[in-house]
Amino acid sequence: MFRRLVPRRFSPDLAALAAVLLVVAGVAPAGAASPGAAPGAPPAAAAPPSGTAPPADPVDPAALAALDRMAAHLAGLRAFEVEATYAFDIVARTGQTVTVDGTVRYLVRRPDRLAATVANDLFARTYLYDGKTLTIASPAEPYYAQVPARPTLRDMLAGVAAEHAIELPSADLVDLGTAEPPSKGITGAFRVGTATVGGVAAEHYAFRSRDRDWEVWIAAGDTPRPLKLTLIDRAQPSRPRYTATLAWTERTDIPDQAFVFTPRPDQTPIAILRLGRTQGSN
Repeated sequence: MFRRLVPRRFSPDLAALAAVLLVVAGVAPAGAASPGAAPGAPPAAAAPPSGTAPPADPVDPAALAALDRMAAHLAGLRAFEVEATYAFDIVARTGQTVTVDGTVRYLVRRPDRLAATVANDLFARTYLYDGKTLTIASPAEPYYAQVPARPTLRDMLAGVAAEHAIELPSADLVDLGTAEPPSKGITGAFRVGTATVGGVAAEHYAFRSRDRDWEVWIAAGDTPRPLKLTLIDRAQPSRPRYTATLAWTERTDIPDQAFVFTPRPDQTPIAILRLGRTQGSN
């Protein structure tokens, strides 16, 4: 899940976060303090017997249900605007981790219209999809590219990723809940507690999948939209992090023109390299 939310290379130091999550999840069991422990110190967790496998991550069914409820709500939005402020880690050639900040704004009309504006410290891009063609342009560059696209948002996103290695930032927010449930593949899940994000009350959950740890803050009440996301890539030694804070607006007034690209007089078309394979091929 959230595969396109995470840039391909980024990284953080999460020792403090990991410690907090372990405590919140109740990993350290209650018991007597270790011999020689300072008065008032928390009891130490007993070491597992030699040769035994480590305990599995806890999976709270209520956390999975909250995630599926969020996805179902988003799938029911027919036209909306979502703005995200995000930051992700990348590793410089020196080996030092640096943070890149950015913003993305989506206009979406299901099943086949999308406009996205992306700006960060590295680049700025505009993506427009009208049900037939995906256009990619940059406000700072005198060229643009267009590729034929499949006739639904979800198929378009999967197709251009497989055939052209084009992945729109935070694109899972667009098709979340429209296919298999997001809880599929989760190996750990628990409720962290309550929080406030942008002045909105939220429920905070933490999840784990095969190679990622991630958290989501879901708006409380009848509109369970994700207000904040944090993802950690455990497959990389530096454990990079991606964080996004989201603002949602349901829209009924998005005109067709919002998804139409009109090049500037100084812009000329260029081709996009095809990877030589189609979606679903090996």
